[in-house]
Amino acid sequence: MKKILYVGLLALTATGCFKNSTLNIDPNRSTTVDPSLLFSGASTQFSLLRVGELTWPVALMSQMWASGGRWGLEQAKYDQTRVRSAWGRTYTDVLKNLNVAIKVAESTQPVNKNALAQCKIMKAFAFSQTSLLWGDIPFSQAATGDVDLPAFDKQADVLNGCIALLDEAIGQIDPASKGIIAPNDLYYGGDMTKWRKFANSLKLRILFSMVDADPTKGSAIGQLLASGNMIAATTDTMQFQYYNQPGRQNPRYSFTAIFRGGVQSDWYCSKPVYDLLVSLNDPRIPYFYQPGPAAGANEYVALNSIENYTTRSALVNMNLLKPDLPEVSFSYSEQLLLEAEAIARGFATGGFDLATQRMRAGVRESLLSFGVPTAQATTYVNQLPALTAANYRTVLAQQQYLDLFMRPVEGWTQHRRSGVIGQEVPAMTTPAGAPVAGLVRRLLYRSEEVNSNPNTPSGLAVDAPLWFDK
Repeated sequence: MKKILYVGLLALTATGCFKNSTLNIDPNRSTTVDPSLLFSGASTQFSLLRVGELTWPVALMSQMWASGGRWGLEQAKYDQTRVRSAWGRTYTDVLKNLNVAIKVAESTQPVNKNALAQCKIMKAFAFSQTSLLWGDIPFSQAATGDVDLPAFDKQADVLNGCIALLDEAIGQIDPASKGIIAPNDLYYGGDMTKWRKFANSLKLRILFSMVDADPTKGSAIGQLLASGNMIAATTDTMQFQYYNQPGRQNPRYSFTAIFRGGVQSDWYCSKPVYDLLVSLNDPRIPYFYQPGPAAGANEYVALNSIENYTTRSALVNMNLLKPDLPEVSFSYSEQLLLEAEAIARGFATGGFDLATQRMRAGVRESLLSFGVPTAQATTYVNQLPALTAANYRTVLAQQQYLDLFMRPVEGWTQHRRSGVIGQEVPAMTTPAGAPVAGLVRRLLYRSEEVNSNPNTPSGLAVDAPLWFDK
């Protein structure tokens, strides 16, 4: 993350080796940057990382998806190239641009507090996601352009820092005023009421990732739910929209169109997910998957490892790889299921009856989002078991995991926090030939970081748990 690596828009603020010199400065170059453009660029890059660079390796090594090719489910063979790229681009293309946007906005009079809030919310989103993937990360000294070899902050400090950043942003929001608007706000088009809802919901997600390692977060979850003002409808969904236009298509679709001639042949039905769907008689099976080229019309053959791949193996449904499919960052179904968990665990009031209502509403929203017809979705959720002290952990974990099927970054975090190590929901086993005894529990720092920054933690294995992963 050295300054000399910053590129693109970041070059507008780079100082190079001659910090106080005018050498190599183009006299015709602009010395100011529009914060809206920096925000737009950071948002675009962050969505691309989530929907592309991180989705494929995380989905495969966490066994949410399978592969009939060189990745497979063997943890020994997952591809780190995209993961390495995601680490660097998160800091240079996302966080650095957001920091520059904040500095520019703060120096402009009058200060646009809504724009500052939007940038801070996105910073908290990017930092929390990065920590939940890698663990300890540069945070307090990161992406400022002032520190060449930033310290790695402990995960607990990073996540607490993200919560503080969100609180600061929420306090700055004025829904009656404008911030960064369309077309540069590619999520909410400048609707600050929705930005505030997302900030509170993101705070809820982060608190839930922490509560098993830090039980004091339970009271914070209860207070947050009591205050409300979170995502409360499908229209509040935090998502980055893609379009069926060249250059604006969902990267998953573009990959299949460019490299596979539009034929889905990379991402398959994994056995852990399929077995869970079957055990629940879940109607999402034909919406998650499509039969393999040699399979029957309604035949779904799960792939457990590269050794049992056949042309009958079911694939991830092409409807989930459409060119205009949005990248969802936070959905209404996720919100409802988190509320159900908060109530069932006693962090919020209402008891198991209310928790069951929230759970059923969340599952219904999830089914609808995948295309299940309304009548079928309603019938299914009404027959789901009521939550009790004996079953709520398992029932909720199953539904939260399935809801995040097309969002592996969140799905992996959900699986790791669903139970103590070895008792996660759904149950998974280490594939044959893996170099470690356990499941993959973290991403490894890229070699460039290890070699250039002596502060980088060393000696870690992919099955070493993160702080939150208890």
